[in-house]
Amino acid sequence: MKKSIYQVGAVVILSAFLAACNTDTDEPTTSNAANEEPAETEEVQNEEQPETTETNETDESDDASSDQQEEATETSSEETKAEQEDKADNTTLTYISNGQPFEEKVVTSTSDEMNYTIQHFENYTLTSEEPGVDSLLNNADEATSMQIEVVQKEDVTFDQLKESAKETISAIAPDSTKDLDLASTLEERKEISNIVGYEALLEDEKVVKVVIERENLFVTLTIYDNVQADLTDAFLQMGLTIQ
Repeated sequence: MKKSIYQVGAVVILSAFLAACNTDTDEPTTSNAANEEPAETEEVQNEEQPETTETNETDESDDASSDQQEEATETSSEETKAEQEDKADNTTLTYISNGQPFEEKVVTSTSDEMNYTIQHFENYTLTSEEPGVDSLLNNADEATSMQIEVVQKEDVTFDQLKESAKETISAIAPDSTKDLDLASTLEERKEISNIVGYEALLEDEKVVKVVIERENLFVTLTIYDNVQADLTDAFLQMGLTIQ
C-alpha cells in the first residue's frame, strides 16, 4: 500500500515536470516569431527606398536636360533670326556704269498691282503706272527709269514676248539697234531659264528691252537710259531679282 502511494506520487511529480518543460519550450518560439516578422518588413522597406530616390533623381535629370534643350533651341532660333535680319540689311548689288564697278545696298519692294517682289537700290522707287505695268524710278535722275511687266507662263510664251520686244526696238530706231550679249547672265544666275535683250540708240538716249524667263513667270523690262548716266546695267541687275 505504501509502495502504491509512492508510485502515484512519482507519476504526479513526473507529469507536473513534463508540463512545466512543455510550457518553457513553447513561449520562446512564439516570442521569436513575433520579433522576426517586423525585422523582415523593415529590410524590405529599406530596399525599396533607394529605388524611389533613384527614380526621383532620374526625373529631375530628365527635366533639367529638357530645359537645357529648349533653351538651346530658343537661342539657336534667335541667332538664326538675327543672322537673317542682318543679311537682309546688308544685301547689295553690283553693276557697271561708264566702265566702273559700283556696289550699293538694296531694299525689297512688293508690287501693288502684280504678284512679285524686287530688290532695288535705296534711292529708287517702285510705283504702279497702269494696269499690268509698274515703273522703277531713279529719284536722283527722272530721265532714267524702267518699266516692268510680269505675266504668268500660262498666259503667253517666251518666243511671243521675244518677238514683241524685238519689233518694239526696231520701230524706235530701225537703223541703230543691236542685240545684247547676256550669255554671262545665264551662267551666273541658274534661276534664269532664258534671257534676251535689244537696244535702240537715239543720239544720246537709249531704250533697252529685256525679256526674262523664270520658273513660274516671264518678265519684260523696258529701260530708259542715256549715255551720260549709263545705268542700263544697274536697272538690269535690279530687274533680275524680280520673282
